[in-house]
Amino acid sequence: MTKTLTRQQQWRRENPRRYLAHLYVEAAKRLKVIVPESCEVCGAEKADAHHDDYSRPGHVRWLCRRHHNQHHARGE
Repeated sequence: MTKTLTRQQQWRRENPRRYLAHLYVEAAKRLKVIVPESCEVCGAEKADAHHDDYSRPGHVRWLCRRHHNQHHARGE
């Protein structure tokens, strides 16, 4: 019997560098090496870490969900 992967498992398998960068940021936040900041566009307090370069997982920009989605929608 073949087990079907969840969407999340499939994404992790297809995007290993992105997934490792995400894990790096989560661990760094837990260890207080990286402290979340407000959105660099609008100043919203709740912001996601955005990687411009997945080979540099510790270098992130902080964008609220709205601006993070807009950033990706523009293909950046």
